[in-house]
Amino acid sequence: MSDAQTVTFKICAVTRNGGAFQDYTAKCSEGMVVLDAVHQIQRTQANDLACRWNCKAGKCGSCSAEVNGIRS
Repeated sequence: MSDAQTVTFKICAVTRNGGAFQDYTAKCSEGMVVLDAVHQIQRTQANDLACRWNCKAGKCGSCSAEVNGIRS
């Protein structure tokens, strides 16, 4: 992606009563990772959205994500 593109993310919001997927869009550009997009969505659209992450270095696995049904 050389220019920023609008990408749609389906994020599962889990509550005590269950969970549901919600669509969010984010402007994504080259070099971004899913966690960058999730943080952008938190800042701009869903400040109550929570995600677990640690160092973003890809070493511990706590910031892994499921993308298109594949766990990464």
